[in-house]
Amino acid sequence: MSEASSKALQSCLQRMQTAMTGLDEIGDATARSVAKDLVDALLDLHGLALARTITFLMNAEGGRVLAEGLADDDCVAATMLLHGLHPEDPETRLRKKISAMRPHWGVRGFRVELTEVSASSAKARLICSNPIADRRAVLVEVETALTDAAPDLDAISVEEVEEAEPESAAALQN
Repeated sequence: MSEASSKALQSCLQRMQTAMTGLDEIGDATARSVAKDLVDALLDLHGLALARTITFLMNAEGGRVLAEGLADDDCVAATMLLHGLHPEDPETRLRKKISAMRPHWGVRGFRVELTEVSASSAKARLICSNPIADRRAVLVEVETALTDAAPDLDAISVEEVEEAEPESAAALQN
């Protein structure tokens, strides 16, 4: 996703959050209830239309590949996730994100391994092969990348570990 598209998505999500918070602040209980019902109805309609579109795609020749390609777009993926329609499970999305980030993270001296995924959470290991100046920033970066890949999980934790020296290297130092 381009930087402009990413910013547009983040802006849209922020506007939605602000509007939903604003609904809770409406003093008139009837107006608040009607507004929330309208939002729910619009989301339901949106979800039904998207579900039918994805069903149509999946039944068409080559449609599965197209649906999976659409799911690679962050904006489309966010909408699919909102309605429980993403064609990939969280583990697949996490593994794809880790694979995509491997070259970027590798040149910076660390790698990430997925160690556990359940229906509601995931655990990963951040393995550092050399000293990293700002370990906390790297940990936050990895957690953010994984959360962006699987926002439907309740929790994603990343454990930091030092890479063990190979036995031959340790023996040479003695």
